[in-house]
Amino acid sequence: MRMKPTERDTKIYANLLKMCEMAREQGESTTSCEAALSNIVMAKEPSYREVLLCIIVQMMLDSTLKASEKWSSFNARGIYDNGPVKRFLAEQNVPHTKSGPLNISKAAEGINMVWAAPRRSSEIATQVVEIVLYLEAHNSFEEVQAIGVSLIKKLLCEAVRIQDLSVDIPPSKDPDNLTKACIQLIKNAPDSGNTPQQIAAKLLKCYHLSIHSPIDVIGGEDRASVTSTTSNKPGDINEECYGRILKVYEITIKPFDEGRIVDSYDCIEKYKQHSEQQIHEVIVICRPEDCPEHIQKSGFDFYIGSVEHQDVKYYFWNIFEWIASMFQRMPDDGKELFSVALNGYINDINTSEAVKVEWRKIHGIE
Repeated sequence: MRMKPTERDTKIYANLLKMCEMAREQGESTTSCEAALSNIVMAKEPSYREVLLCIIVQMMLDSTLKASEKWSSFNARGIYDNGPVKRFLAEQNVPHTKSGPLNISKAAEGINMVWAAPRRSSEIATQVVEIVLYLEAHNSFEEVQAIGVSLIKKLLCEAVRIQDLSVDIPPSKDPDNLTKACIQLIKNAPDSGNTPQQIAAKLLKCYHLSIHSPIDVIGGEDRASVTSTTSNKPGDINEECYGRILKVYEITIKPFDEGRIVDSYDCIEKYKQHSEQQIHEVIVICRPEDCPEHIQKSGFDFYIGSVEHQDVKYYFWNIFEWIASMFQRMPDDGKELFSVALNGYINDINTSEAVKVEWRKIHGIE
């Protein structure tokens, strides 16, 4: 008889807690997969270890399941996205993704070499496959649990290591120091565009809060890899008042070329399908080198120039000049609020390690 989702999730969560308890109590792990498990946990992409953990907890319920042949039977969305696996990782302060197992295994029939070969980190994916095949060949509850305990033990160590990178910086009111810190973060730890997007969103939010403005700043919570089409927004960040969009911002340190402009316009058109509001302007905050070749240059430093695409005009602002100007015009309360917000974001367990390390360097902490 097939298990109901609520019953399945309850059992998975209980097994995770039991394995966590065992991981904290036991000494050094001695499974046959130790080297591969260590590599998977230390890999840059957490999604690989999340896939493996999903497989382990499902095999503890049904040892006959074969992820190498039928990955869909593991119901990654159900047990990870809104289920016990991500909940467990969050409770243990283990860095985790929003929907990693699902994203990294789209269209995969099985977690096998066909899946692993085209991966960006194919060597890590291959080691995941090797462990999966080992589990399927040694599929006793005790063997699967032992691998799970070892994986969780390593995840707990990783959580401590990441937590040790956190640092509490006193709030600053100095616009020059804040500007330099933000620019250094963007240049040295862009984190695939997440760093500039987070800085921009927090600058706008803290500015409006500090002047008691009725304007709401919407956006900045999603990772930069989430497209506006996926999030059903006309841009990365919106300024809104009583539900009406006043300004649309795109934040990037990648080329905003003709293709990006077309993508942006498509997002606006899609947004207009379920909104009566018309959007005819977008502000692109970027570096000068990110502007399209056919830009109509303004001759200024801050406002670089503009591009018209059908009925939408794109205005390009220099991201570094804009950051400096925002701090110059922001009240002290806003600058302190921004400092606290940025430090909190950097200390979050899911913020890139490179950003944490760069933040420590900026403040002379090695």
